[in-house]
Amino acid sequence: MCDVVTALKIGTAIYAHQSKRAIAKGQMKANEQTRRNSDQAYLNDISKIDNEAVSASREKAAARFELKQKRNKELAKSLNLNAGNADKIIQDITGDYDDNFLDVARDYETDTIKLDRQTTEAYAAQQRRYNSIKPVSMPSNTGLLLEVAAVGAEGYQKHTNAQKPTV
Repeated sequence: MCDVVTALKIGTAIYAHQSKRAIAKGQMKANEQTRRNSDQAYLNDISKIDNEAVSASREKAAARFELKQKRNKELAKSLNLNAGNADKIIQDITGDYDDNFLDVARDYETDTIKLDRQTTEAYAAQQRRYNSIKPVSMPSNTGLLLEVAAVGAEGYQKHTNAQKPTV
């Protein structure tokens, strides 16, 4: 036979266990949403970085084209004016073109290095968000069974002691 106090203790233990499980499940869902949000933020960052890389490539190509056109224009103008030694004119203009081309290449390389650093920073930010997620531990079913058994044994012991005749 089970007394009322023992039954209440068992009911309370079961309710507390179910409550802890519900809280843990809710935290697990929140953690999963945090992971999804972190992944989306990372993908947004990478997309923005990719767009900047495309823009940098486009700028480089436009600058190279502009330099080439400018060189051709200057070359044609100088040769048409018959301004002296054609070989020297070509060397002069080509030298200027090479210097300008190196400037464009250096600027592009600087942009590329910056974008690589931004990619690394985006990944590090995602890892920080992941690392901030606290692990969730579900309450133990075995712990609940042991608690219920202990309360039941205690109730049984009290009941048995109450049934013994007092001398």
